Amino acid sequence: MSTDFLKLLGKMDRITAAAKKHTRPAAQAGAQVYQDEAQTRAPVSAKPHSTKGKKQTFQPGNFRNAIYQAHMKEESGEGVDKYRVGWNKKKAFYGGFLERGTSKMAAKPTIRPTYDAVKDVAEATALRTLQQGIAREMK
Repeated sequence: MSTDFLKLLGKMDRITAAAKKHTRPAAQAGAQVYQDEAQTRAPVSAKPHSTKGKKQTFQPGNFRNAIYQAHMKEESGEGVDKYRVGWNKKKAFYGGFLERGTSKMAAKPTIRPTYDAVKDVAEATALRTLQQGIAREMK
């Protein structure tokens, strides 16, 4: 029995290169799962609400619509890509009040329950996306 190790090493190098190329799409696919679930879980008020003094009025669904995902370029690198899922604090500054509650309002957390609920699905989605990308590269 003989094995062509150079051919095997060449194939492993191609797989590694393909994996590095597809880490960002895979990470984004996982982040999309979190974003979608967070938007589904986000509390939506029944009517518009205003800040004290009526300086700013927020329409129902404003917090849900402020939930976003962003690539964390400074924490990403070769073969590593990270995304953040959270809410835009300029569009919905009150998100922290919803997440943690106040002395006058019970917490209505969204982000942590989302993470707990779909962590396995997000990881599986990211892995599947990575595997599909590698498979396309290897054809």
